[in-house]
Amino acid sequence: MLPAAQARDWTLRVDGAGPLKVGMRFDTVNKILGEHMDRVPAWQRMVPDCFQVSPAEQGGIVLMFVHDVLKRVDVTQPGIESERGIALDDPEGKVGRHYGEAVRKVAHPHRAEGHYLTVRAGEGQYAIRFETEQGRVAAMYAGAWQQVLQEDGCH
Repeated sequence: MLPAAQARDWTLRVDGAGPLKVGMRFDTVNKILGEHMDRVPAWQRMVPDCFQVSPAEQGGIVLMFVHDVLKRVDVTQPGIESERGIALDDPEGKVGRHYGEAVRKVAHPHRAEGHYLTVRAGEGQYAIRFETEQGRVAAMYAGAWQQVLQEDGCH
């Protein structure tokens, strides 16, 4: 039998993914996922109050915790879509069609043919970002505005 978290829809939303919501504490997330994720030891972290983990039973996502609170969810493998149907490898234009005028497009600082397509949501506290390369969605992440703007997660 599958844990309850596996049976749920893992759609990426501005405020989380699947049963997880930005603002949940690490222990709550761990309990919901029905597994035993371990915090990254402080001595292994590049930033003392931030760490990222990949739940073993829910492939394709990385969870970012700041001060032990879920702040961002990254989609790392195909199979998970945004709440408006965007997935990895979709054309960049599809993001514009599905999110409309809310999309803020800026050139990617490290990829000549890449962009950041960012949509701020809620009362400005949440965002979803699509990172593109050569006209296709290469990465997606969502959560708290400040953490979504960080290019390299906890680095």
